[in-house]
Amino acid sequence: MRLSKAVKIFPIALAAAALAGSVTALADEDDNQGPDRAIAQLYELQAAFHTAAGGAGVDAGTKATHLQEMLDIWTADGILIVGSTVYVGRGEPNSSTCAPGSLTLCDFFQNHAGSFVLGHNWAALTSIARTHFEAHGNLAYVYFECHYIDVATGVKMSSASIGILGQPSTGQARRVHGKWLLSFAEVGSPTLSSGY
Repeated sequence: MRLSKAVKIFPIALAAAALAGSVTALADEDDNQGPDRAIAQLYELQAAFHTAAGGAGVDAGTKATHLQEMLDIWTADGILIVGSTVYVGRGEPNSSTCAPGSLTLCDFFQNHAGSFVLGHNWAALTSIARTHFEAHGNLAYVYFECHYIDVATGVKMSSASIGILGQPSTGQARRVHGKWLLSFAEVGSPTLSSGY
């Protein structure tokens, strides 16, 4: 008899554990989970940036997909400063807001960013040791590097950073409807250490 009670109780215990796990998973989606959750989501944002930038120039179809992925991780009013040029607003592919000279994020990635140039198959790598995130409610300071390596030759082609190392406000993200998006960045030119 004891075995049959155990057999009956086990599925109930398993269902209770599954329900508790579901409640925990829902709680994790809450915007008020604190800085550890925010930092984890900012690492996901950085990974999404590198996924969108890497291999973007392989062919026209890939470029279009990666361009949309890149634009999707920026706020609609995002600002990117590259040298003395300021790109404002997300822009929309296949529209005048993505044309050369429109000075939108779409213009930058479509027409100027090295990894998006057709024929470039560059991997986008980062140095986790030099990645910094600081979350303050719905605003975060971000700094991460992108080192672009030609997949065919293994040669480093370019390095850039979102934010300037040691200047926290030069890279920013905002949480919009529970999702972290890049909102402001000055692009830096970090060096790739020989130990990387």
